[in-house]
Parts: sequence; C-alpha cells; structure tokens
Amino acid sequence: MNSTKTHTINILSSVIGYGIYFPALIVYEQLKALHYNVNMYIIERYFDEKATSEFERTKTAFQKDVRLVQIASRIPVKYTKKLSDEKTERLFQEWSDNNTTHFLCFSGLWLDTLQDYKQQQPNCVIDMCRVDSAVSSTWEALLRHENLITNDVSFFDAKTNNINYVLNIPEVKPLPYSERSQNVTIHGGGWDLGDFTSKTEQFTTDFHVNLIVNGLQELSAKNITLYANQPNWNPLYENGFPPFGRMDSASKLVLENYEKYPGILTVLAKSKAIVSKPGGMTLMDSLISETPLLFLKSVGKNENSNQQLWETLQLGISLETWQKSEDKTALLQEMQSRILEIKTKTPCFLTTYTNLVANSVSYATKK
Repeated sequence: MNSTKTHTINILSSVIGYGIYFPALIVYEQLKALHYNVNMYIIERYFDEKATSEFERTKTAFQKDVRLVQIASRIPVKYTKKLSDEKTERLFQEWSDNNTTHFLCFSGLWLDTLQDYKQQQPNCVIDMCRVDSAVSSTWEALLRHENLITNDVSFFDAKTNNINYVLNIPEVKPLPYSERSQNVTIHGGGWDLGDFTSKTEQFTTDFHVNLIVNGLQELSAKNITLYANQPNWNPLYENGFPPFGRMDSASKLVLENYEKYPGILTVLAKSKAIVSKPGGMTLMDSLISETPLLFLKSVGKNENSNQQLWETLQLGISLETWQKSEDKTALLQEMQSRILEIKTKTPCFLTTYTNLVANSVSYATKK
C-alpha cells in the first residue's frame, strides 16, 4: 500500500448549508474508496447545548424569511465562542491519537480551532477548499490565519474568472444533452430559500418541471414532478447523504439511499437546465451534471460572485435574461457545449489533492 495512506486526513466541514457539507462528503467518500485513512468532522457537532439550539432556530428562521439570510451574509461569522471546551479538548486528543498529518478544510469556521491545534502539533498540513468563488462571511478568519494554510485547493476564483478544479463523480453519468427530455429542475438550495416554487408556472407550458422541495407537499399543478430529501433528515445528527426520492401519484415519497453523492444529481444529469440561486454547490452541480444554470435571485456577495463567474464563462444566465432571449433552446445548447469544453480541460480535484498529500508526506520524510 502507498505510504501516504498510512497517514490520516481529516476533512473539516459545516452544516451551515448543504453547499459545504455535500462536496466535503463526496471527497471523503472518494478518499475512503482509495483506502486513505480519512475522517470527517462537522463543526456544529462540537457546539455547546445553547449554541446548538440557536443554530436550529436560525435555520428555521432563514427558511421562513430569506431577507434574514441576506443580512446574515454581510456579518462575519465566528464560531469559537459557541464550541464546547470539553468537546474541543476531546477532539484534539482524537486528532493526536489518530496520527493526523493533513487537514482539508471546507469551512472557514474551523480556522480559529485549527490555529489552536497547530500550536500543539506544528507539523500538520492544513489545506483549504472554498466552494464559493469569493471569500464569504464564514471565511472571515482567513484574514487572521492566512499563514495557517499550506495549499489553497478552492474550486472557483472570481478574481481570475477561473474554474480551478472539477469534482468528478464516476458514478454520475450525465445523459447526452440531445437525449435529454424537455425538462428543467428547480430548487432553492440546501435550505430551500426564497420563493423558487413560484417559478414553476413560467416553465410548465414548454417544459416538464422537476421541483425539489423540503418535505411533503401536494402536487399543485400538471407537468410537475416533486422530489425531496427524507423529511426531517438532519446532518447535525445523521451521517452520509440524505435519502432522496420522487413523490408518486399517491403523494407518497419513494426514497432511495445514496452512498457516494447526493441523490439530486440523478435528476440534474437528465435535465435541460437547473433553475436555482447561485450557491457554490449549485455551480459544482452544473459541472458534474453538465447542465446550464438559470439563476434565481442571489443571496449575499459570495453568490453574486458565483453568478458573475458563470455568466462571464457563459455557462449560465439569469432567468429573466434567458426568458427575454429570442431562441431559448439554442442558448441552453450553447451554454451546455461550453460546460463540456471547460469540464474536459479542467484538472480533477481528487487527483490534484492526492498528489499534494503524497508530495507533502514525501517532503516531510526527507526532512
């Protein structure tokens, strides 16, 4: 077995949104399949009791009023005071006992904690992977801890208008665009934010709509199929990807389990377009499923940057602009062709990261 795999990689994420949780979990499963010693940690699971209750209330409030999310996105987020001292102490001991050499940090909310651990274990390597194209409020600690980072393996860069890496998932096989039926998929991101369900009526004349909802709802119109994750599934307490499925004619949710990727990708990989706000994971979904994006209203500066990146690369467009276009079908086809072109020439994230791990371990051995 390769000597790099005798060392432990800790993937650090958050459930502040599926857009951070899902890519971290995909990478975790892929490293595990390659027989790396790999663990995944969710920072909210180390909250004290009061902070956990506040987190759950905040999530509910955000879903009810997207304006609260817009306000929150402008405020730097600091989690350190929310963490349980006892849980953090046990965590540090666990990392030390596991011979941790590498951290792959998907959430800036971990940086203060990593700074404390680095003082105890100065030889560990800390790499960061931002999913948004610009530094969001959850990465505000990066300004204080930039020297903590060994490698930046972030997927997107708004400053250079570049897609740095693509997250390849061999098990997801996008249908050739010409073979896809006339359907679009509409969703509101991992937390079902905004009034995305109201957009269905703009499509149902010309398209079948796959509407991704949070929990059980009645079918309210023809030409719509409802999909949902398992109701009340909560990554704060449950591991893996949520069971995902389709609502049948009796309004019963028929769920399937997914071990290596979120179930929504099975729907996106057969769609003509994704209609959603420009979250970081939505950009990744677009590449993975080879599907152009029609953007709903963004939430926060980071999503503004994400949309600008996709529009600059001509991989997506605002819903309003697309609706005003003379040939909507041709425009989608053109964007999809560019997605294929860019995806082909973009480095694979997993290959890049495992090479970094191998090289850093080799360098440490020589020293």
